Amino acid sequence: MKRKTLLLFVTTALLTTLAWAQKNKQTTAFAITGVQKGQSSWTEVRLVDIATGEEVKSIYQSTQEPQLLNARTGKPIVKKDDATLQNEPQKQVVQITRRDPDNNFIIVEKKEVRIMPTRIQMDKPFATNSAALAYDKKHERLYYTPMGIAQLRYIDLKTSKIYYFEDETFGALTGPRDIQNQITRMVIASDGNGYAITNNANHLIRFTTGKNPVITDLGSLSDDVKNAGYSVHGSGGYGGDVIADAQNNLYLVTANRNVFKISIDNKVAAYMGSIQGLPKGFTTNGAMVESGSKVIVCSSQSTQGYYRFDLNNLQAEKVSGSAQVFNASDLANANLAFDKEKKKKKDKEDKDIIRQDVVVTETAAEPAPEEQARGAKANEVITPNAISVYPNPVTNGYVRLSFDNQPSGKYQVQFLDIGGKIISTQEVTINNKVQVEEFRLPAMMTSGNYLVKITNKTSNESVTNKLVVSKGF
Repeated sequence: MKRKTLLLFVTTALLTTLAWAQKNKQTTAFAITGVQKGQSSWTEVRLVDIATGEEVKSIYQSTQEPQLLNARTGKPIVKKDDATLQNEPQKQVVQITRRDPDNNFIIVEKKEVRIMPTRIQMDKPFATNSAALAYDKKHERLYYTPMGIAQLRYIDLKTSKIYYFEDETFGALTGPRDIQNQITRMVIASDGNGYAITNNANHLIRFTTGKNPVITDLGSLSDDVKNAGYSVHGSGGYGGDVIADAQNNLYLVTANRNVFKISIDNKVAAYMGSIQGLPKGFTTNGAMVESGSKVIVCSSQSTQGYYRFDLNNLQAEKVSGSAQVFNASDLANANLAFDKEKKKKKDKEDKDIIRQDVVVTETAAEPAPEEQARGAKANEVITPNAISVYPNPVTNGYVRLSFDNQPSGKYQVQFLDIGGKIISTQEVTINNKVQVEEFRLPAMMTSGNYLVKITNKTSNESVTNKLVVSKGF
């Protein structure tokens, strides 16, 4: 009995330690920031702690003079004198804008202004600032591009040397003020290639990261036919960032909080909804995958914190505990969304640790037949928090249900009014660990609150979620 008690105590202690370590594991990200918190000159690169908002390590400072090399030849880059970007004063029509309550840009007026010549040292690593960063873990590199220079560059994290793809056009930028063709979104995807998206989404650019890199402009993204009035090309969403999942998809988080899922294969962007729960005025300029469906976002304008949202329901919550963090134009790490293999590997490692430290000296008895029956029935029970409804609110007439690790089989999906009256009933068959089903809402479901009831037809277990329809369709 004493041996069993001791074994139970040791096992429990180890599991508790593992749980504590996982909970308190430091989450970090590479970030493009200003020299200090609150500044908006995007010339510094830091590794930051998401929980505290503090610098863990300085990667690049604008006061440094690193070795600058040609990415093809390894030779020093050709130095240039300070370049005049515009040889003489020019007149330009600019748009004076403000934000509406939904944090979208609205044009108030157009005004003609006189633009004076600007001289910028183009050789500086972060000349014209940058808002696009991607971490290549395999080669220990940070790829980036200046906002006003059509050139791909990267920092070698092993040597701190910086490499330029000289005389190779990266994108369609015509000059520092060509905002629509600026690249502010970049990521390394599951295929090992880098992808960058221009503000207007007219150019999806792929760059390989191995030997003899190839830069390819794949062309324009297309809006999914179900996007309604939400376009991936909308000027209100300029800026933001892009992340990748383990299934060769990209997710564009625009600066005004909208999220689009992009298939790399066909370049179609499907509107998923708008991130909910962020504070007023919080622009979403940088994004990185924390784990699974969890995404961390930062703002270039706000220092009040970093926020986490879930790709399944787009609900956000604050994750940083300090009063002030580094505002950043971009975030980057190596994680992929919905990376199940990584989770399996981590679970195996945790189990191996327990096996190495605990010697089982007695064999547990086989469970009684009635206990086995109860266990089999339990395997068919729905896990309520693993069925997500999004976008919520619904604005275009389509809603998606995400089934995560639910029992296989047939499910009944019912849409009900708030009083419980059935509006429509449909059936779906779930065969995969993660499966998303899309439904067209009945025309009678106009603005208001509704319910979605999901029932496992084998076990007759059911869960009910609230659904908000924000406007008619």
